[in-house]
Amino acid sequence: MSISFNYNDIDVLEALEDLGGIAQTSDVTRNIGSSFSNTYQDQGSQRYGQSFMYGTLAYKPIVVTLKLRGTQPFLVSAQEWLGGLLNVTEPKPLVFGDEPNKEWLAVPTGSQSFAIDHSTSPATATVTINFEVPSAYATSKTTAMVSTELNGKYGSLVKQSDGSYKAVLNNLGTAEAYPIITIKNNAENGYVGLVNAGGIYEIGNPEEADTENIKRSEPLLDYRFNLWSDGLQAAKQRQAILNDTSQALNGQVGSYDFNGRKFLFLSNWSTSGGNSAGSVSWDIPADSNGTKGSLNDYIWWRQLFWAGAANQYGFIKLTVSDTNGQFLYGVETFKRSNGLRSEYNFLASDGKGGYNILKRWTFDATHLDTQNPFNEPRGWSDLKRNDDKVQVFWWGSYPTFTIPEIKGRKSAKIHIAFGAVGNKPLVTRMYVEKLYYRKDFVPTTRDIPNRYPMSSQLVIDMSTGKTTLDGMPKNSEELNGSEPLALPVGKSELDFQFSSWLAKDPTIKIEWKERYI
Repeated sequence: MSISFNYNDIDVLEALEDLGGIAQTSDVTRNIGSSFSNTYQDQGSQRYGQSFMYGTLAYKPIVVTLKLRGTQPFLVSAQEWLGGLLNVTEPKPLVFGDEPNKEWLAVPTGSQSFAIDHSTSPATATVTINFEVPSAYATSKTTAMVSTELNGKYGSLVKQSDGSYKAVLNNLGTAEAYPIITIKNNAENGYVGLVNAGGIYEIGNPEEADTENIKRSEPLLDYRFNLWSDGLQAAKQRQAILNDTSQALNGQVGSYDFNGRKFLFLSNWSTSGGNSAGSVSWDIPADSNGTKGSLNDYIWWRQLFWAGAANQYGFIKLTVSDTNGQFLYGVETFKRSNGLRSEYNFLASDGKGGYNILKRWTFDATHLDTQNPFNEPRGWSDLKRNDDKVQVFWWGSYPTFTIPEIKGRKSAKIHIAFGAVGNKPLVTRMYVEKLYYRKDFVPTTRDIPNRYPMSSQLVIDMSTGKTTLDGMPKNSEELNGSEPLALPVGKSELDFQFSSWLAKDPTIKIEWKERYI
């Protein structure tokens, strides 16, 4: 019975017959296994035998004998064609019809004989082709596969209670096989560990964390664009805690349009005696941890302070109070005398229920840039507190003051007051347009971008020793001692470990081609 065979993806018998003759295989010698070779220790003091060290399989010889029949021109053409077929520079696939699922990577060796017998009619030829298989084994043309989505005759893959995976694999070949393992990360991951009876393979960092503790800034009040509407609606009127009680909080704060901008201003006040003020107050909201109160504030606002006549008086105060309802620090913009001279004062608690003026700057409340930092085009101001240190913006500079009296006292509320001085005419343009509050150094947990991102694909090819992430080489991330793992013949176990904080199960696929000696 003739056995068909392919070499280098060519059907040899069919190709020969296309030349005009008849071709058959008369014999295929594959023998049992390959060439076994054992190594022993040199004979020493022991009396009997030698100690076995290890055994190896050398190349496997395969001999194919063909019978050809046809005309002389056919036999000559067949000889030439076979010479071209076997002229290869590296092993090529060799497949026989009686074992179509086995592929040997073979290379011709030695002398190939082509003996023609002219005594028959037509003439015949006996062809002997000698192959060697350097790897000593054949490989299955079909792929065995086990995955998180597919179990069957090749084994099973099951998640364990501790989050690891256990694969029970069935290698049906007669030699160990080297699998290709594909892991699709359905959530961020930082580590993969593989263990079987033959060894361990690790990549990544088993101690890699998914989060880290940091401190960040959180905006808690943001009325940069709607102070006159949402900000005014959210505020509490006439409850301000200011640096002193020299003004009665009996006025009203409203909204006002000026030069295409919208402001808060003193819409109503008393002229019956003493200073009269209207105020708005906001609680500083809890941060993302639910914590109220802060030792680290940043307050930004924009104000307009522009007198229309020398005999006008008035003030704006922006202050911060603590969780006990006591004044902490703030600034006041004050015109308290006839003329254009005005004050910008930085105020802070004296720790005794009163206050100190830590710095006084002066300016002229005109429309000129050279005289007034709070004229119509400008007016941006801010304060920054870090516990007992407060930074104050003044006309392009940032002086910082250390105030022991406020150390450890948490900010709780922000207040803005607009005030009139007795029955004096009120400063014409005394407005606040914007307000923004930020709490700094809020402790929180941040997600760390991990080395194996969500939707990435890690491919570990045990047959080549190459590992890639989305096609890019990642062998540099292997841990010391990692070696390619083989699947022994028969049933074996392969365990998978991942980062302990994995949020979603990965998709795992194990593929291999069985080998036969």
